[in-house]
Amino acid sequence: MHCLLKLAALALAALPAVSAFSGQGTQPHCNISNSNLATDLPSSLQSLIPPSNVSLVQVTMGLGTQNYTCTNGKYVNVGALAQVFDISCLQNLPAISAAFSQAVNELELVDGASLLNFGITLAKMGGFKLADHYFDTSAGPLSPVFNFQVSNGGFAIGKKLMDLPDPTNPTVNVDWLQLEAIAGDAAKFLVREQTAGGQPPSSCAVENETLQVPYAAKYWFFL
Repeated sequence: MHCLLKLAALALAALPAVSAFSGQGTQPHCNISNSNLATDLPSSLQSLIPPSNVSLVQVTMGLGTQNYTCTNGKYVNVGALAQVFDISCLQNLPAISAAFSQAVNELELVDGASLLNFGITLAKMGGFKLADHYFDTSAGPLSPVFNFQVSNGGFAIGKKLMDLPDPTNPTVNVDWLQLEAIAGDAAKFLVREQTAGGQPPSSCAVENETLQVPYAAKYWFFL
């Protein structure tokens, strides 16, 4: 619970910076030219960095659930449902960014109900919620969607290009990803990193049983 209080305090500390700029959709609320994904990634995961011909447009945090169905004794991922929040201004302030990243990593110790309630609280804080994240078949196969309608923006439908285990606790935290947008105008590439939670138990006994596992992650959007 301590890390939730830490996250809330950091978000409140950044409110003056957020309110000083008028961004919406995928437009950053402040100058993020100094934000660099490479500084967030360990050396072994630098391959997640998108091509050099794209530019960072938003740094966000997703809070929600990874969703599974029991199939032949194993939980199979069938998508996710999450709310995506603007943390660009926090990421742009090195001292706050470092503390925020530490708090995100500590979220794996938080029980699911508290994590989801914290997400609801963040959603009520004006200017923070940017998008809804879910999966659908609008582009053909079941694919991740980032819909910025709530902040008057566009959308992006992703295709997974790279899938790397979490470097700290891969049995608890979902993988870090690089996605390429196959539809929409909100991004060309997306990177999910600093994940916390989201992994299911190693086995299941009830065929077709569904399971929702709370998780948090940082998502970087590039155009």
